[in-house]
Amino acid sequence: MTAATRPERHPQDWYVEQTWTSRALMEMVAFDRDYVVWDPCCGLGTIPQAFAAAGVAAVGTDLVDRWSAQTLGMPHLFMGTHDFLGDQTHILERWALLSIVFNPPYGCKPDIADRFVRQALSLASGKVCALLPIGWRVREKRFDFFQRFPPAEILEFCDRPSMPPGTALHDRDPRTGKPTAWRRGITDYAWYVWDRHIPKPDTIIRLIPPRSAEQKVADRAFDLMRVGVLPPLEERAAA
Repeated sequence: MTAATRPERHPQDWYVEQTWTSRALMEMVAFDRDYVVWDPCCGLGTIPQAFAAAGVAAVGTDLVDRWSAQTLGMPHLFMGTHDFLGDQTHILERWALLSIVFNPPYGCKPDIADRFVRQALSLASGKVCALLPIGWRVREKRFDFFQRFPPAEILEFCDRPSMPPGTALHDRDPRTGKPTAWRRGITDYAWYVWDRHIPKPDTIIRLIPPRSAEQKVADRAFDLMRVGVLPPLEERAAA
């Protein structure tokens, strides 16, 4: 994708992670099944659906209802519109056993990712997992924050996750007619993992192993079908 064809930046930083990024997190981090996982910027519900499919109770909210409006799977997991940084209180904020897993907005407002992470750390009683660029931590202004709130782990992706804006998921290459969403990543990402039961850990950095070429194809097809860009397998087989 060239600069000329790259979709414009979404004004609310609505960028859609793939399901495999959540699966990779669950493969490397143990989540207590007694805790509810909340994604406060769930978009199309990728993270809650991945956790629910793995048997972990999970729900989502967002500033805008993009999930149920798209009639995607598991709409019952969407707990309504909610401004995570606003003054109102959501019932989930009072949940006793709560972990927060999310792909926060990053650049639409100054320091918005930092504000999301701080808010999550103030609310969660279990884990806080934020999907952010690797370069997020290497900033002078975040030194004091990481001294005060060191992550238990930073899980760096060997594969670059692709995160197209939600408005571009149905775009197709004008030459080939093929979908362009999730074709390739351009930014290095990591899961930043805090455990509220371990307030001052020595941060461990681990690598999330790369996927095989076959797995990359399967992962991309899964999400293209999930959001309706490609028809389900059974429909494709019958066509």
